[in-house]
Amino acid sequence: MSIEYVEESLNLVRSSMPSTAEEFENLGLLKDGIYKRLEFSIQLILDTLSAIGRKNGIIAVSYADMIAGLKERGILPEELAEKASFLKDLREILIYDYDLMDDGIAFRNMDEYLEHIESLLNFIRGAVG
Repeated sequence: MSIEYVEESLNLVRSSMPSTAEEFENLGLLKDGIYKRLEFSIQLILDTLSAIGRKNGIIAVSYADMIAGLKERGILPEELAEKASFLKDLREILIYDYDLMDDGIAFRNMDEYLEHIESLLNFIRGAVG
Protein backbone atom coordinates (compact mmCIF):
# COMPACT_ATOMS: atom_id res chain seq x y z
CA MET A 1 0.00 0.00 0.00
CA SER A 2 1.15 3.45 -0.63
CA ILE A 3 0.57 5.45 2.52
CA GLU A 4 0.98 8.55 0.43
CA TYR A 5 -2.14 7.71 -1.62
CA VAL A 6 -4.24 7.44 1.52
CA GLU A 7 -2.80 10.65 2.95
CA GLU A 8 -3.40 12.45 -0.36
CA SER A 9 -6.99 11.22 -0.47
CA LEU A 10 -7.64 12.30 3.12
CA ASN A 11 -6.24 15.75 2.39
CA LEU A 12 -8.33 16.06 -0.78
CA VAL A 13 -11.50 15.07 1.04
CA ARG A 14 -10.84 17.51 3.87
CA SER A 15 -10.02 20.39 1.55
CA SER A 16 -13.10 19.72 -0.59
CA MET A 17 -15.66 19.50 2.20
CA PRO A 18 -17.95 22.52 2.35
CA SER A 19 -19.14 24.06 5.60
CA THR A 20 -22.79 22.96 5.41
CA ALA A 21 -24.70 19.77 4.62
CA GLU A 22 -26.76 21.64 2.04
CA GLU A 23 -23.63 22.71 0.19
CA PHE A 24 -22.35 19.14 0.33
CA GLU A 25 -25.60 17.75 -1.08
CA ASN A 26 -25.36 20.18 -4.01
CA LEU A 27 -21.73 19.50 -4.96
CA GLY A 28 -22.63 17.16 -7.82
CA LEU A 29 -19.56 15.50 -9.32
CA LEU A 30 -17.29 16.93 -6.63
CA LYS A 31 -19.34 15.06 -4.02
CA ASP A 32 -18.98 11.89 -6.08
CA GLY A 33 -15.22 12.48 -6.10
CA ILE A 34 -15.21 12.85 -2.32
CA TYR A 35 -17.03 9.55 -1.97
CA LYS A 36 -14.67 7.90 -4.47
CA ARG A 37 -11.58 9.08 -2.56
CA LEU A 38 -13.14 7.81 0.65
CA GLU A 39 -13.77 4.42 -0.97
CA PHE A 40 -10.24 4.36 -2.44
CA SER A 41 -8.67 5.04 0.97
CA ILE A 42 -10.74 2.35 2.64
CA GLN A 43 -9.81 -0.13 -0.09
CA LEU A 44 -6.10 0.53 0.40
CA ILE A 45 -6.43 0.14 4.17
CA LEU A 46 -8.32 -3.15 3.85
CA ASP A 47 -5.88 -4.52 1.28
CA THR A 48 -2.96 -3.67 3.54
CA LEU A 49 -4.63 -5.28 6.55
CA SER A 50 -5.13 -8.38 4.40
CA ALA A 51 -1.44 -8.38 3.49
CA ILE A 52 -0.52 -8.12 7.17
CA GLY A 53 -2.85 -11.02 7.88
CA ARG A 54 -1.35 -13.20 5.15
CA LYS A 55 2.15 -12.51 6.49
CA ASN A 56 0.91 -13.78 9.82
CA GLY A 57 -0.57 -16.95 8.38
CA ILE A 58 -4.20 -15.87 8.34
CA ILE A 59 -6.15 -17.33 5.47
CA ALA A 60 -9.43 -15.51 4.85
CA VAL A 61 -11.92 -15.33 2.02
CA SER A 62 -13.36 -11.96 3.01
CA TYR A 63 -12.30 -8.73 4.63
CA ALA A 64 -14.59 -9.57 7.56
CA ASP A 65 -12.77 -12.86 8.10
CA MET A 66 -9.38 -11.15 7.82
CA ILE A 67 -10.31 -8.48 10.34
CA ALA A 68 -11.62 -11.16 12.71
CA GLY A 69 -8.42 -13.18 12.28
CA LEU A 70 -6.21 -10.18 13.00
CA LYS A 71 -8.26 -9.43 16.11
CA GLU A 72 -8.28 -13.03 17.34
CA ARG A 73 -4.50 -13.28 17.04
CA GLY A 74 -4.03 -10.03 18.93
CA ILE A 75 -2.48 -8.28 15.94
CA LEU A 76 -5.28 -5.75 15.53
CA PRO A 77 -6.63 -4.26 18.78
CA GLU A 78 -10.39 -4.60 19.31
CA GLU A 79 -11.06 -0.87 18.89
CA LEU A 80 -9.25 -0.84 15.54
CA ALA A 81 -10.97 -4.04 14.46
CA GLU A 82 -14.32 -2.34 15.07
CA LYS A 83 -13.23 0.66 13.01
CA ALA A 84 -11.99 -1.61 10.22
CA SER A 85 -15.30 -3.51 10.22
CA PHE A 86 -17.23 -0.26 10.06
CA LEU A 87 -15.11 0.96 7.15
CA LYS A 88 -15.55 -2.38 5.39
CA ASP A 89 -19.31 -1.93 5.60
CA LEU A 90 -19.08 1.69 4.45
CA ARG A 91 -16.98 0.61 1.47
CA GLU A 92 -19.63 -1.96 0.53
CA ILE A 93 -22.27 0.77 0.47
CA LEU A 94 -20.04 3.11 -1.53
CA ILE A 95 -19.41 0.41 -4.12
CA TYR A 96 -22.58 -1.65 -4.32
CA ASP A 97 -25.37 0.48 -2.82
CA TYR A 98 -24.27 4.01 -3.65
CA ASP A 99 -27.88 5.11 -3.97
CA LEU A 100 -28.33 4.34 -0.26
CA MET A 101 -25.77 6.97 0.77
CA ASP A 102 -27.45 9.73 2.73
CA ASP A 103 -25.52 12.91 2.04
CA GLY A 104 -26.64 14.56 5.27
CA ILE A 105 -25.47 11.64 7.38
CA ALA A 106 -22.23 11.39 5.40
CA PHE A 107 -21.58 15.10 5.88
CA ARG A 108 -22.17 14.90 9.64
CA ASN A 109 -20.00 11.79 9.98
CA MET A 110 -17.21 12.53 7.50
CA ASP A 111 -14.78 13.52 10.27
CA GLU A 112 -15.45 10.19 11.98
CA TYR A 113 -14.89 8.26 8.73
CA LEU A 114 -11.59 10.07 8.19
CA GLU A 115 -10.54 9.52 11.82
CA HIS A 116 -11.16 5.78 11.45
CA ILE A 117 -8.99 5.71 8.33
CA GLU A 118 -6.24 7.70 10.08
CA SER A 119 -6.31 5.40 13.12
CA LEU A 120 -5.84 2.36 10.91
CA LEU A 121 -3.21 4.16 8.86
CA ASN A 122 -1.25 4.83 12.06
CA PHE A 123 -1.54 1.16 13.00
CA ILE A 124 -0.26 0.14 9.57
CA ARG A 125 2.67 2.54 9.82
CA GLY A 126 3.67 0.82 13.06
CA ALA A 127 3.06 -2.69 11.71
CA VAL A 128 5.02 -2.32 8.49
CA GLY A 129 7.32 0.56 9.37
